[in-house]
Amino acid sequence: MVELPQLFTSRWTSPLLRDLGAACVGISRGVPRWPMPYRYKLLRQLAPSREAFAIKDRDEFSRAYLGELDMLGVDRIMADLAKIGREGEVGHKPLVLLCWEDVFDPEQWCHRRLLAGWLHEHLGVEVPELVAGALPRASPPDQATLF
Repeated sequence: MVELPQLFTSRWTSPLLRDLGAACVGISRGVPRWPMPYRYKLLRQLAPSREAFAIKDRDEFSRAYLGELDMLGVDRIMADLAKIGREGEVGHKPLVLLCWEDVFDPEQWCHRRLLAGWLHEHLGVEVPELVAGALPRASPPDQATLF
């Protein structure tokens, strides 16, 4: 069984992502078109397809997107997430799965929270929305000795 890193979800523009001791992973159809204050990887297979994205009814969208996750399969999704968690630069850090919506706004909903529920249902993994203090800040590099 592949071991998953600790998982969280958030939005691309969250101020909590700067200097975070985690790897940011884009799971949206698009990415920011401006420089971000953090590095990120992409896992576009976890973004809704063009067809699902076009569905405006929340229940229909949910059925379509969850069906896409089922087709990908839990083993492939686990392997893809675990691989990013093991990559050299990232090295077993928690992952923060990113898309655009502000899910703290009750008018907005998004696929990242559907993915979190799907992972919980299939793997028993809790995937909370990132909040302040949930993860440590990245340690600054050691200062070289001058003398």
